[in-house]
Amino acid sequence: MASRDELYNLLGGLSSLLLLMSVQGAKGGSLKESQGVCSKQMLVVPLHYNESYSQPVYKPYLTMCNGRRICSTYRTTYRVAWREVKREVQQTHVVCCQGWKKRHPGALTCDEAICAKPCLNRGVCVRPEQCQCAPGWGGKHCHVDVDECRTGVTLCSHHCLNTAGSFTCGCPQGLVLGPDGRTCAEGNLEPPTGASVLSVAVREAEHDEHALRREIRELRGRLERLEQWAGQAGAWVRAVLPMPPEELQPEQVAELWGWSDRIESLSDQVLLLEERLGACSCEDNSLGPGLNRQPIRNLSRTLAL
Repeated sequence: MASRDELYNLLGGLSSLLLLMSVQGAKGGSLKESQGVCSKQMLVVPLHYNESYSQPVYKPYLTMCNGRRICSTYRTTYRVAWREVKREVQQTHVVCCQGWKKRHPGALTCDEAICAKPCLNRGVCVRPEQCQCAPGWGGKHCHVDVDECRTGVTLCSHHCLNTAGSFTCGCPQGLVLGPDGRTCAEGNLEPPTGASVLSVAVREAEHDEHALRREIRELRGRLERLEQWAGQAGAWVRAVLPMPPEELQPEQVAELWGWSDRIESLSDQVLLLEERLGACSCEDNSLGPGLNRQPIRNLSRTLAL
């Protein structure tokens, strides 16, 4: 009997241990999934709505069958109809732990910490009632200015001046602050005067003026060359035409265009012959396959016309 009681106690202890381990595992899983989630609930939400669907409609009609007799049949058409739908959907509802909240009502995580008093000076609330401050600020709510000049770290080569959230470096008389803003070097403390700034502006304006004048000269040279070319082209046209261009009739203009096309075609033929003459065989003094002196005579007659 004692052994049976011990067995029952052992089984009870094992079941309690397994239950405890399952609870801890569930908590650990939820914390691993989101540190701000305390529990998740599965809610059943009833839905009630109307939806449209295609409803078949059978319409009878008469037609001719085999044997020249009248038969009755039907055709199927469809129309839009409405029906009532009732169903249930499952929706996950997340309960946030104290100090955490959702970014929006439908979120499944609680990853936004809550700080009752806001974090100042660009600080960020990273955990409940815990601010992460920007450089140069401290305190629970990032409201305390950190004096960088008293931290024991050498920030400036000479003088360090604390400011709100930062610091500035200064130099003794006769030295100027370098480009890094921390070291001092010998230099001129006087800021640039209005006369020096004006002289720089004048030099830049003179440079722009020279560049503009050079561009104008180039444009004038191009214009002169275009005018010379236009004059030569006009003289050539007047020499070729039988009469002044302004006295030409429409049919004469069309004839000139025809001659222009013919000349262009003949020019292409001459270029083709020149290419084929370049590939001629020097052994038999021939002009290549398919080419003899007869086309050249024909071309000569055409040019003579």
